[in-house]
This record gives sequence, C-alpha cells and structure tokens, in this order.
Amino acid sequence: MYFKSRYLDYGGGWRYPAIVMESTKDQVLHLVQGRGVVTIADLAEALGVGPASVRRHLDHLRMEGLVDVRAERHGVGRPAFVFYATAAAEERTPAGYPKLLSRLYAGLLSLEETQVRDSPGDEVLDAAFQAAAAQVAEEHRQEVTATALETRVEQTSQALRREGIVDGWAKGAEGYVFSNGACPYRQAALVSRGTCELDRRTIELLLAAPVRQVSRIADGQPACEYVVAAAHEQRKSGEEER
Repeated sequence: MYFKSRYLDYGGGWRYPAIVMESTKDQVLHLVQGRGVVTIADLAEALGVGPASVRRHLDHLRMEGLVDVRAERHGVGRPAFVFYATAAAEERTPAGYPKLLSRLYAGLLSLEETQVRDSPGDEVLDAAFQAAAAQVAEEHRQEVTATALETRVEQTSQALRREGIVDGWAKGAEGYVFSNGACPYRQAALVSRGTCELDRRTIELLLAAPVRQVSRIADGQPACEYVVAAAHEQRKSGEEER
C-alpha cells in the first residue's frame, strides 16, 4: 500500500492525514479488515464521504468476494447490516505483518541469555515486543525533534501513520489522544496484547512521556486509542522554569 499524506482537520479537534494515492475502495477494505465488522455509517464517518459512495465501493468489494454482509439485531427495531472481510480478503496479508514479524525476530535475537533462560514464554515474548518497540522508535527518532509536547504529538503521529499505528490525534480534557481506526494486526491482537503494547510503548518512547491505552479494536471498540496526559507537559514546563 503506497500513499502520501498531509494532515487535515475534520472538526472536533481531530486531525487525520489525507491519503492521496490510496483509492477510496482500498481505504474501505482496509477499514473493514482493521475493524472486523463495520456499518456503512461507520465507514462514511471515518472516510469523510457520503453513505452512497461507501455503499458503491462495498458493492464492488462484495462482487470481488472480498467483503460480505450480515444482519445483526440489537434489541427492538430493524436489524443493522454490518460488513466484514471474507477469508479471501484475510488471506491478503496486511502490510504490517511482515514488518511486525521481522521486528519481533530482531527483538528476540537482541535478548540477553539471562532474559530467556528459565523465563516463561509469555515473559520472553513481552521482552521481545519491548525490544521491537525500541527499534521502531529508534527508526523514527529523527522525525520527532520538537521540545513542546503538542508539536511532538503531531510529529509522532505523522511518523507512525506510515507504520499503521496512528491515523489521527486530538487534544481533549485528559490530554492528547492518538487514534487508529484500523488495527494493522487485529488477528494477532485477539491472541496477545503484545502488539498493542508494542504500539503504546513506541508512542511513549518517541514522546518521552507516559502513554496509556484506553481502547482496543480487538475488544470490540471502534478504534484503538492512546492518551498522554496534558499534566505531563505542565510538570515538564514547571521543571524547566525551576
């Protein structure tokens, strides 16, 4: 998937990159794969296009055997129609997986013998994900150079958009919120939280500020979200003044 991006403000404080080279149909498929199940309204809101345009692209994807639809009933009233990726679409390995695997292998190879010997498998895997996060952050460190936290947030968002980790950010009551509407490795996230920790830790390392994850697509929520508290910026400013 090749694209060039620039940031646009779609209202509500959220800033998303405009995808220049990726077609709308490809974006629709990417979101369906990343979210698991979506409605036409979900897709229209995420892409900033009309429902009729989304429906047309979904029709084409269904004819290609990449997307299907089913009815889901929630309480009384008409059932909602949700769209999901077919097995044929899932067999198209998302771009994030080869890179994830290579980094995970590199993370495992970087571990000291003391980190592996007599350690449970889950601890070894967690350590490998931490090492992979450090690798991703190091690759993008030269892109995040600002001192002010808000500028670092924007620079981090731009850098990690290309990794599929972040697709927008906003400043809210709690602080700065990074959002990703299409998980780059949702199937892996259903099995282990390690991939989510890799993303969270990467953001944290680039910002040099504590980051917490508050929602996951793998848990059925509409987006993966990560928060860095604005209070950290205030504390840092106070320390510099002293």
